[in-house]
Amino acid sequence: MKSYPNSLFPHLTKRQECPECPVCFNCQLPTNNCANGGVCDPSGACACPAGWGDLDCTQPLCGSLYDTDRPQRKQGEDCACDPGWGGVNCNVCQDDKSCQPFKGSNATCIKSAIGLKSLHAWCATTNIPWIDNTHVSLSCEWEKSECVFQFWKDSEEQFYCELSECTQTTSGDNDVQGHCAKASCGCMKDAFMCGKEVGKLACCVYLVKNVKGPSEWFCKNGKDCWYNEYSTLVSVFPDNIQLACDAGECANEQDFLDADQEFSNYTEMMIIGAIFVACMLLFAITKVTASRQKKMFGTRIELDDDDDDDENMLNHATSTEVALTFADVSYTVAGKPILSDINGYVEPGQLTAVMGPSGAGKSSLLDILSRKHKRGVISGKILINGVSPTRRQFKRMTGYVDQDDSLMETLTVRETLTYAALMRLPRKMPLKAKQKRVEDVIQELGISKIADSKIGMPGQRGISGGEKRRVSIGKELVTSPSLLFLDEPTSGLDAYNAGVVMECLQRLAHEGKRTIIVTIHQPRSDIFKMFDSLMLLASGRLVYFGPAKTCSHYFKNLGFRIPADYNVADYLTVDLTMKRPDDAVTRPTTPMPSSRSQMDVETEPLEEMHAPYTLGNSQHQQDGAGEVNLLADSNHAHFLLDSFYSSGLFQTIENRIGRTTANASDYSVWVDTPGQKESAFSVYQFYHELTLLSSRTFINLYRNPFLFFAHFAFSIVLAVLLGSLFWQVDVDLSGVQNRLGVLFFMCALLGFAATSALDMFNKERILFMRERENGYYSPSAYFVAKVLFDIVPLRVLPPLVMGSISYYMIGLNSALPIFGKFLLVLVLFNLAAAGLCLCFATAFKNLSAANLLANLVILFSMLFGGFLLNKDHIPPMLSWLQHLSFFNYGYEALIVNELKDITLRDKSIADIQIPGPIILARFGFNGQAFWSDVTKLIVFVFATLFTSFLFLKYLVKERR
Repeated sequence: MKSYPNSLFPHLTKRQECPECPVCFNCQLPTNNCANGGVCDPSGACACPAGWGDLDCTQPLCGSLYDTDRPQRKQGEDCACDPGWGGVNCNVCQDDKSCQPFKGSNATCIKSAIGLKSLHAWCATTNIPWIDNTHVSLSCEWEKSECVFQFWKDSEEQFYCELSECTQTTSGDNDVQGHCAKASCGCMKDAFMCGKEVGKLACCVYLVKNVKGPSEWFCKNGKDCWYNEYSTLVSVFPDNIQLACDAGECANEQDFLDADQEFSNYTEMMIIGAIFVACMLLFAITKVTASRQKKMFGTRIELDDDDDDDENMLNHATSTEVALTFADVSYTVAGKPILSDINGYVEPGQLTAVMGPSGAGKSSLLDILSRKHKRGVISGKILINGVSPTRRQFKRMTGYVDQDDSLMETLTVRETLTYAALMRLPRKMPLKAKQKRVEDVIQELGISKIADSKIGMPGQRGISGGEKRRVSIGKELVTSPSLLFLDEPTSGLDAYNAGVVMECLQRLAHEGKRTIIVTIHQPRSDIFKMFDSLMLLASGRLVYFGPAKTCSHYFKNLGFRIPADYNVADYLTVDLTMKRPDDAVTRPTTPMPSSRSQMDVETEPLEEMHAPYTLGNSQHQQDGAGEVNLLADSNHAHFLLDSFYSSGLFQTIENRIGRTTANASDYSVWVDTPGQKESAFSVYQFYHELTLLSSRTFINLYRNPFLFFAHFAFSIVLAVLLGSLFWQVDVDLSGVQNRLGVLFFMCALLGFAATSALDMFNKERILFMRERENGYYSPSAYFVAKVLFDIVPLRVLPPLVMGSISYYMIGLNSALPIFGKFLLVLVLFNLAAAGLCLCFATAFKNLSAANLLANLVILFSMLFGGFLLNKDHIPPMLSWLQHLSFFNYGYEALIVNELKDITLRDKSIADIQIPGPIILARFGFNGQAFWSDVTKLIVFVFATLFTSFLFLKYLVKERR
């Protein structure tokens, strides 16, 4: 091979002259170790703890503890720490301001030596005279139960000890004692005590081989401390190492301080005492309510002379004979005509029927005549004895019975009527007079035999449908109304009960001289004969108004012959107004008779009855084209309208209405003028309504087995079950899991059990709307009574029962104040859940929709409770959602109350003591948040209740 001189390749000469490169640092090799608590990664690099750098974690870092890019200390110099930081490696905070940029605006620098999550201390030795200028540094990570101890001379580290299985116990406010079961030490290369001087290396080797622990330290007031290790160092420092320390730790809102700066025990006992007083007050109110009930529902009633006078005054004031007159009544919804130009009048002592096929406008006309709230546009005139009374005056003299019965199922017939009388009759009227009025109504309706029978509910025997209808009528009769409206009073009743109800109404009209108007669809022949007058509607227009007994004669003269074996009502509502008659029917040239008084038509001379009525100057004749369009494009419909408007019956109606309405204003008088407004809010009236509604609600509560006893039975069974499953939980790590689990399960159980409030209100929704519309009470009185005697008993007593039974079975913190706060949070949490469900119950009339939304919101709240999702790991953009969760407040308060003051011990590997605050911090709970959470729960309860009341007042109204 040919060779070349080295002068031709000078770089090869330089390469040969280069020294050999050192071996790269690899902590996996036996010759390379990670110092000062550093952990060796599989990659061969050391993961250094906070404040340490270089490849082997031997160089202190400067700046501050939370700097992201900290410089290493220069050789032979001390660290230049950022303002507010100290210690050999700038890990010790000096003031609160230095912590706030990293821990938040509420962060504080804890200067006691009591470690929370981590502890950093820089201490000067005071009792080692043979070695001058020595220091000790100590850092602890309590979540790992590990500490690192370093010994320094002239700011140079001499040796370190890595301590494990560490615990701390506190005494007083700022005194702490630490104990570490195991130790492993290492000496720094070329340190003064371990090899820098001849003969010192043996010291380092001795320490590394023999220091095993245990070690211990004690600090008083965070400054005066001592440290020692009892296996080896005690021989070097027999009198302990006396230290003057500067400790510091950044924490949020003084997390987990044993020095409790919250409410004092005295305040806690005051709160518990207030709860006890509230329970006693509730018991006293219950007793008073029971005594009132006994007084109100006495069986034998005797009136003195003064009471007789009061009842006579009531009858005179409310039972004045009234005549109802209405003219040109029209009603449109979204531009569609429902009723058009309805005219008529009803005399006292008459039972008037409004008939017609489905969709003819019967119920709409009845609602308008009774001044119900309608969604559309109403026009026309409606007068009582020729005048237009205010709405309040009108309600005082009228009564309205709906098609469907809305009665409280747990009350008796007498109780139902008594409550109606107590709520609607004048407050100053004596109780005996009101009771006498109830007994008169019972006799008048013929329901004496069932007076003490309960209304009944599905699955429970009660009174019949016809009897319920008569009770509904009785609720209106207790005020002795002069004018009574009934919508389909025979709907849903069998033939017998329908006949009984109509006989009762006929007797009330004829004997009591009341004006009664009913809508009815297709009555039987015997019921049809009970009517004094008849209004027949077709497509929202009036095609007949006159005596019921002569209607067949009227239509016979028009050419509509009713078969002898045919029900007149069926013919009128089906064959006449719904079917087109045979074109071959001959139409008479003689119109029907008029009637100045519908009751004495038969006394009119025959020639006057058949006198023709010319429509040439009539407004209805001028509007004839519109009538055909409103009814339908049908010659038959036009014929019925034209025949009625051309009859003497309509002439009589026109004359009567003309005389009555000559001086009356339009329909706008229904809106009360400022001088006609109802009286202002009365405290006495509110209290009167509240006591009556509270009494009725309480009766309904304890008579309903599901509402009352089932809640308590379930509470007892579940309490025993929970106590058995979680019997006497230990104070180890598994005990932490059980505590977290059982408290979360209690919250979930109470949250979903509160959805029963949805059904409770839904059952009374229709009853509330009708009673409110009829002036029984104000929404505020109903809501307060509902909350006090329905929501509160079912949301306060069951959690108290469940918590009291299960608490000590589970083995939770046995301190009495802790137990009292536990019950307080359970009750507030249950009230919060019930208030939330009540919001949905009042906002949505559809029970299924309300139930679905309530369960979704409860599940959403559960997610942010802190058990399923660590609150510290919620993305910042979504962290605000946790503040909407009542689970967040309730569950955190229960956990903090249970774990804050206990120390957990785990012996699965070694005897490790873990302070409760560390567990709280690990799960993202705020150890100081108990009373703030309680306050937020209280605010949540009142906010949901207030929202529910607004929904009740403005959304739960009768709109037809």
